[in-house]
Amino acid sequence: MATTDPELERIAAEQHNCLRCHAMPTLAYRSPTDGEIVDLSIDRNALAHSAHAELSCVECHHRSYTRYPHPRRAAPRDFDCLGCHRDDADPRFAWDHIETEFAHSVHARSEAPNAEGFSCQSCHHPHRFRTTQIGDPLTWIVQEHNQVCLSCHTQLISAASASHDWLPNRAAHWDAVRCVDCHTPADDHANHRILAAEDSPRDCVGCHSADARLLARLYHFRSEEDIARTGLIAKAIYNESYVVGMSRSPLLDRLSLAILVLVVLMLTAHGVGRYLVHREHKRSS
Repeated sequence: MATTDPELERIAAEQHNCLRCHAMPTLAYRSPTDGEIVDLSIDRNALAHSAHAELSCVECHHRSYTRYPHPRRAAPRDFDCLGCHRDDADPRFAWDHIETEFAHSVHARSEAPNAEGFSCQSCHHPHRFRTTQIGDPLTWIVQEHNQVCLSCHTQLISAASASHDWLPNRAAHWDAVRCVDCHTPADDHANHRILAAEDSPRDCVGCHSADARLLARLYHFRSEEDIARTGLIAKAIYNESYVVGMSRSPLLDRLSLAILVLVVLMLTAHGVGRYLVHREHKRSS
């Protein structure tokens, strides 16, 4: 009989108590300061698959929220993500470096009114965000990452928008490339120093070349992950890197591989046949 972790059971029970109300899709209130509707609903399924799925709600929210009705003094916390993540032992994340990069990001330095209060959770929704996993298709990763940007930069979605009009077939680019692949410094693998539009590259060669910046970012990451998951030989045959910017048909890949194998078998059979005939002639003579 399978056993369960008592700590996870406790966390699940605490989450259940909160989600009895917060899982309702219509849960919201009108802010007394600006009159805006504040959404308080949480997608239960998204939370269960998020990076914070195994955290109790009160690890981020004030503990007095465990009582209902919530006391008025239980004002929302100023969330400090690095307060927890700075001690994260995961070598994939250099949190001090991320903090420095974000401080130099256009989002942190902008004086635009809608950039006020910009923080980690502005992009990384605490109830939905999860890191990409081995096996996630590149198209899905690109879509998920770009949706974070487009949730604020909604004007870019319009076909009438003049933004990125220098980019040939921009819809195809947005399906294959993340916003951060262009809007971050070309010499840096990290992607928390978001550049202003005027500072971002606009050259085709930067991506469509043998030493394309994309090969050192998303495609490089997936290449290493695929090797770890499937092995070097399988990676060489079935890889997602290909030529950046080229259309790819998996069916043609498999047909090409089948033809190559067939040619090798025919050459091998031909060589073996010639050897057997030569040996028979030697015996006859």
